[in-house]
Amino acid sequence: MALVPVAEDAKTKSYYKYYEQGIASPTPEQFAMVDQSKGKVEDCLEIEDRNKLLEPETTYPEKLGFYPTKDGGLLVAGNIPMPDVTADMLYWWFAWHGLDAFRYAIWDPEDHFGLELDEAGRQRALDPSIPMNEKTWGATHTVQESIGGPAQEIVLMFQNPADMGYDVSRLGKDGVDFMVCCNALLGDMKMPVVMTEVAKKINGVMTFQARFWVGYHIVDGEPKLLVPAAKVIPEAECDMIAKGLLCHNIKEFTNLNKVLPKVYAEEKENW
Repeated sequence: MALVPVAEDAKTKSYYKYYEQGIASPTPEQFAMVDQSKGKVEDCLEIEDRNKLLEPETTYPEKLGFYPTKDGGLLVAGNIPMPDVTADMLYWWFAWHGLDAFRYAIWDPEDHFGLELDEAGRQRALDPSIPMNEKTWGATHTVQESIGGPAQEIVLMFQNPADMGYDVSRLGKDGVDFMVCCNALLGDMKMPVVMTEVAKKINGVMTFQARFWVGYHIVDGEPKLLVPAAKVIPEAECDMIAKGLLCHNIKEFTNLNKVLPKVYAEEKENW
């Protein structure tokens, strides 16, 4: 695939080489799993049970895939091994990359077309008094990315996990080391989505677990189904959206596992 277009001054940046080298491709086995990824409602992790994501050495649901929820929403669940990264790297990355749209491009140079960070998020990311794991709280990232078709806008409104109803006392224990979460709006239809991303050790290997509850937002700490996505979107289109999200998630985090250790070593003091 072609690389996304970038500004001419991108060539002057020290991390341009990570754009120029292209992307680390997922394995054929990973993409084959996506083709067989449609699950059943009885195997879904319902959004009310989202704190199960913070249990050590577990994946809920067990298998990568997409699942109808009991009330007509949809869960898209990705599990991506990231053996070369640490929680410190991931927290730094989520704070650092939003400050420059080109940094978003090196994450996935085939699919990440643009990013805008709101001013409150920018000030928070640059404030040295704010702990790294808290820098995204309250930030809004408006991104342009492809999840299998033309680039579309996704608005990511990051929050304190505690305000999203997560038991943050579990973080940092038993290998459950990283978490970011947000309410999001996907595409022209502005489909509500709850995104939660957790990284934890499973059998000694850091594993990135992304969960997208499509049709939902967390409001005042409680999940609300705003759009019964699995009921209002034709099944074939719903499956296509879910598979696109899965493929993109595998692709971007496989590449991030490759580039992040080097970018972190070289740029962690360069905000």
